Amino acid sequence: MARLDLSRYFLPIAPKLMAVETELERVLQSDVEVVRKLADHVRGGRGKRLRPALVMLSARFCGLQNAEDVRFGAVFELIHTATLVHDDVIDHAQLRRGMPTLNRLWGNTLTVLFGDLLYLVAMGEAIAGRSWRMMEIFAEVTTRMIEGELIQNDVLFKLDTSRKDYFDIQERKTALLFSGCTETGAVLTGLAPADCLAMREYGLEVGRAFQLVDDLLDYTATSDELGKPAFSDLREGKLTLPMLTLLERAPDEARAIIRSIWDRGEEVPISTEEEVRLRGLIARYDALSETRELALRASRNAVAHVANVAGDPAAGELLREIPEALLSRSQ
Repeated sequence: MARLDLSRYFLPIAPKLMAVETELERVLQSDVEVVRKLADHVRGGRGKRLRPALVMLSARFCGLQNAEDVRFGAVFELIHTATLVHDDVIDHAQLRRGMPTLNRLWGNTLTVLFGDLLYLVAMGEAIAGRSWRMMEIFAEVTTRMIEGELIQNDVLFKLDTSRKDYFDIQERKTALLFSGCTETGAVLTGLAPADCLAMREYGLEVGRAFQLVDDLLDYTATSDELGKPAFSDLREGKLTLPMLTLLERAPDEARAIIRSIWDRGEEVPISTEEEVRLRGLIARYDALSETRELALRASRNAVAHVANVAGDPAAGELLREIPEALLSRSQ
């Protein structure tokens, strides 16, 4: 997999994305020093801004004529950042995008409180948008994401984690946030319910593809590419689809090595010998092919949904290309 370069897709919306950065800086301004310090660190480790970009592209595609997409692009990025901040505490993560996490630098208490603050700032901005439908989307997305976190933590370090658990977590923690981003353009433009639904389903499938590829990368990418240790999901007690597949196909061998890794604790790196054994098992039992196939299917479904909506041709072309591009990312 190659490193994903989104610059071509983001070029038509570059001014809007710059406006999102300005909006994020504005809403995170504070006269409280510790808030400024934590906010500066988070902004310094900025990611690809894929979620606000999907808001901008969907708005452009649907013909939005005002700047409300900037507001809600910032809202969705704040929600996303809040979940990452909380995830790092729960996972005891030390690195995020190659930088030390907030919890590593300032401890769990300040980090959790700052994550809560991000949610509340996002809520305040969503309310200021004066759109009941957008408030409903915001409430649904945040509620389902927290449900996903609860499910995930309930099945941590459990070898009987089911496929239903896995797909419930994927839907709630990742896919629904993407669906909210892409439905935003249609809602703010006042499109018909069928078009809003199609844009929602587009984002849902993009989110599914994104998470499936993310789960693949934990077993195929290097630590440098990921910006965090490889096999992090497994060490943290999370059984994603590749491992669930391996457990189905080679239960005795898979259980033995997983138990060995878990029994030492998540702070202890996987040994070179275990990594070689695990990669060998994955290859021997073809444990990654189903995840790849489902990601490809989700990508194709996304393209089919957006094809059902009439909109700006250039933006539509980018929306159709992005799901396929996500399949080739390496981080």
